[in-house]
Amino acid sequence: MPRISRFKWMTLGALLGAGLLAGCGGRMANPTPEVSIYDRYMTCDQIQAEVERNYQEQSELAREHAWALEKNDMIMGLSVAFPPGWFAVDQTIQEGYPTAPQEVEALALGDRNRHIIALAKDSGCWPNPEVWSPAS
Repeated sequence: MPRISRFKWMTLGALLGAGLLAGCGGRMANPTPEVSIYDRYMTCDQIQAEVERNYQEQSELAREHAWALEKNDMIMGLSVAFPPGWFAVDQTIQEGYPTAPQEVEALALGDRNRHIIALAKDSGCWPNPEVWSPAS
């Protein structure tokens, strides 16, 4: 059985490490559909609950996006000393990329809210915003 040299083991380790870091490079967007076939069966309470849930999720997506930007800044700073770290940079939120996954999902949630709020207005169960708001 042939013996593998130390250089080959180091090369293999470096390639595996770079591959593992490359797996940290972001995620795909998973936008919420604007219309569901069950929308017409929603009650006013269900609409209110979904709108509140969507607003909460938009806030979480904004925090996730801010963290991804900070993480990229940290990785780029560390990559000066450890160049394979560049593989871990999330390319989906960089300059020149059309939109980040978090932005796509937040826009889809906004579209979904507008749609179900229009349904609520049509059915007469959308009250004055001072009476019912997501903060209540």
